[in-house]
Amino acid sequence: MRLAHLSDLHSGRADERLVEAMLGSIVASAPDLVAIGGDLTQRSRTAQWQQAAGWLERLPSQWIATPGNHDIPLFDLTRRITDPFGRFRRHVHHDLEPSASVGGAFVMCARTASPRRRVEGAVDRESLWLAKELLDGRTPHDPVVLVTHHPLAMHPASGRGPSLVVRSDELLEVASGGGVDLLLSGHLHRPHGGEPFTVEVAGRTMVAMHGGTACSTRIRGGEAPAWQLADLQPGRMELRSVAWDGRDYSESSFSSWSRDDRGSWGRSA
Repeated sequence: MRLAHLSDLHSGRADERLVEAMLGSIVASAPDLVAIGGDLTQRSRTAQWQQAAGWLERLPSQWIATPGNHDIPLFDLTRRITDPFGRFRRHVHHDLEPSASVGGAFVMCARTASPRRRVEGAVDRESLWLAKELLDGRTPHDPVVLVTHHPLAMHPASGRGPSLVVRSDELLEVASGGGVDLLLSGHLHRPHGGEPFTVEVAGRTMVAMHGGTACSTRIRGGEAPAWQLADLQPGRMELRSVAWDGRDYSESSFSSWSRDDRGSWGRSA
């Protein structure tokens, strides 16, 4: 199963040349599923949602999406309080935490964007229960992927604290206990060269990968816009970062991973 992961498209701050190149590179990669990890818009305005919805219509395969903090109205306080995800539901999908079974793999989203927080994330109790229910009740899948907007664990090269998400530790425990293999996230616009890393929870090691901004001008740390590509099969993963090189999107990093008998992941030789 081939999975494309996009995050932080930021309609309203997107570079149209990058959008066209990004969509073309995704079509060329022929994924079985596309997972969008939030921040489809810059300020959750109707015109931005309409533009982002047009991009989704051009994706070459089935897709699922979860909102990011920028997908919640910032300046419209009434809407932020009474209907924070209304426009996401109207223009993208009614389900904020969708999942999909494709090619033997199981991909699920957990919402970390919260109207009670401007930048940081939080996992609601309901989201924890839903994630546990999905993982406990699923038929056997291999591998299992969890997509969130905010990172549940920080990259070792980030130099930042352990997490930006309230109850991230609880969701990581649910993920590890439920057999999640790969953690995909965005928000920071820092893929750290597309380098995946390992996250150990309760004696079991999962693989995590941060995404950059997929196609916007909101770059951080001088890192180019990028999206991720994962080739998944039982007990093995090949992970790629596909980054803007000034003319097009091309593979900027590659790593291969395998799972041992204890269910923990490590780099393949």
